[in-house]
Amino acid sequence: MKSKALDLNHSINWLKAGKLLVHPTESIWGIGCDALNESAIDLIFKLKQRPLNKNLIVLVESYFSIKDFVINLNPDQEKLLNEKWPGPYTFLFTYNKKLPKHLMNDTGKIAIRVSNHLPIKTLLEMYKGFMVSTSANFSGQSNINCPNKILDTFADDDIAYYDESLGDQSKPSQIIDLETGIIIRE
Repeated sequence: MKSKALDLNHSINWLKAGKLLVHPTESIWGIGCDALNESAIDLIFKLKQRPLNKNLIVLVESYFSIKDFVINLNPDQEKLLNEKWPGPYTFLFTYNKKLPKHLMNDTGKIAIRVSNHLPIKTLLEMYKGFMVSTSANFSGQSNINCPNKILDTFADDDIAYYDESLGDQSKPSQIIDLETGIIIRE
């Protein structure tokens, strides 16, 4: 497959066009799209052969960009977010009825991360939207660590990659349930 390496501006336009973007995170390559584009999210599930009941992470520029979709936080929860974000921490928030239906699930919670990885921070600041993100692999299999190999594996005209570097973290983000404080993934 011909390389589809995109710079920042082309990556933003790619997302706005409802296409999938392979992107670097703090630790692994992810596959993402506009979180408000239901058909793009459906394509991620289809390509990854991912069960529909498995949640996706939503990458946002800041808590304030998503706060209208989640229940109000108590002061301890706000303090924890301020200590951890931006950073390699994903939190499970209880969502409210304003969240688009295609992002709702059986748990009543949505996974959200404010990344400190400069390429993703810059992308989200310039994009002015939210992205869903999931690991670049078939569901349940090992992550693929090369953008061109990811494109070859998923072979779809609507997938390209944001040509930036991975972060220096050795493992995916920690996932913490904000309501209970339970660590879901180390």
